[in-house]
Amino acid sequence: MPGQVSFQEMEPATRIVTIGTFDGVHRGHAKLIASTRDRARELGAQSTIVTFEPVPASVLRPDKFAGRICTAGRKLTLLEALECDEIVVIEFDRTLAARTPEDFLAELKTRTGLIELWVGEGFALGRNRVGDVKRITEIGNELGFRTVAMPRVVDGGEIISSSSIRKAVESGDVEFAAESLGRPFSVSGEVIHGAHLGREIGFPTANFFPPEGLVQLGDGIFVSLALLAGETTPRPAMTYVGTRPTINSGVRQVETHLLDFEGDLYGQSIEVAMLAKLREDQQFPNLDAMIDQLAVDESRARAFLETYDTASIFLSQRSAI
Repeated sequence: MPGQVSFQEMEPATRIVTIGTFDGVHRGHAKLIASTRDRARELGAQSTIVTFEPVPASVLRPDKFAGRICTAGRKLTLLEALECDEIVVIEFDRTLAARTPEDFLAELKTRTGLIELWVGEGFALGRNRVGDVKRITEIGNELGFRTVAMPRVVDGGEIISSSSIRKAVESGDVEFAAESLGRPFSVSGEVIHGAHLGREIGFPTANFFPPEGLVQLGDGIFVSLALLAGETTPRPAMTYVGTRPTINSGVRQVETHLLDFEGDLYGQSIEVAMLAKLREDQQFPNLDAMIDQLAVDESRARAFLETYDTASIFLSQRSAI
């Protein structure tokens, strides 16, 4: 398992470094990082991931930032799964943002001793993103390291990017998000007490609020898999995201109905992977109409899950990428 290293305490060594925000650690990120790792092994060098926290856009454009794809902790877990030698997390603030690319890269060279810097072709450093790949390459030539720019990963004519994944999540297109991430989009939280309406109508749910700062999943009913604390096998489920307009709740939360499960989950951690959207949220004229529709939703969820390879994912497993 790679170790997390303090940027300020690093000692120069022969390193191949990759740098980026890596929010979501999607397939494009994974390819870049794996290429960095393999190049380092080829040269007998150390492979180093340099990333920023918090996500720069949340600092520079908080009013326009839709939210993170995953928490900082989840990002670190996903980065560790890619088996580089070390991970460096640099605190991102406006002071760092104001530094020139020349200044930052000079410090990066001094502290790491890098001989190659691997970046995505759209990566840029510095105020107003003046440190694009062309400029980074020029600076690298001056400082004595080679720059390698990896082409963007394209799938079905779409460039895989954190921005496109956020938009997909916001619209409820979890299948596009999963294809881009290389795993299902998931949310997690601690199960809390709700109004207990689900239990009364035959569809008990584990209710929770996702961590603050994450991109908001679009409203609707989703076929899903739930991983409970202490378990390694996900459980089949269907999940509601919304404000429950039928009962005029007004409170937006996540409610997951675990199929064929009985038990008390209050206070436990749960992670829910969204596999496909069954339908949009809707307001029903009465509870009976809602119950009838939920029965249809459950039947469709079961049919979907019968053909889904649950062994190919998940979440906290390192094979997820």
